[in-house]
Amino acid sequence: MADRRCPYCKERVPEFSVNCPRCYRDIPPEASGRTPIDDTRAPSVNTVNRRAVAMLALIPGAIGLMGLGHFYQKDYRKGAMFLCMGILMMAAIVILVSGISASVTGVMSIILTVFMVIMFIGTYLIQAFDAIVRSLFKIRLA
Repeated sequence: MADRRCPYCKERVPEFSVNCPRCYRDIPPEASGRTPIDDTRAPSVNTVNRRAVAMLALIPGAIGLMGLGHFYQKDYRKGAMFLCMGILMMAAIVILVSGISASVTGVMSIILTVFMVIMFIGTYLIQAFDAIVRSLFKIRLA
């Protein structure tokens, strides 16, 4: 078994991979000395549209529907985790901003709202990065 390297970044590439795991660029068939994989013969090869993943992670995620990019990639556990977190945080922000919370008043309400907004933005960025790049969480949720 020959040691395959990416012609662009020189990262070691697994034998049957068509993309570099580091720079995500397509590995030309000449670099491996093999013929390209015929997707019509291998129905188990899943292709993911990166633009669709980015749109599903970024646009609905901004209003609390996080994790849809993970669902598209069939990573249901992460998708469900981010979806629950996004909905709960958005609901908390709406409740704090609308003033329904009568027990929390004044400065404490403002502090809680700012804290929740910061948490929401952080979670939004994490889920979007993880869905698009697929390398933030190396350990799969079991």
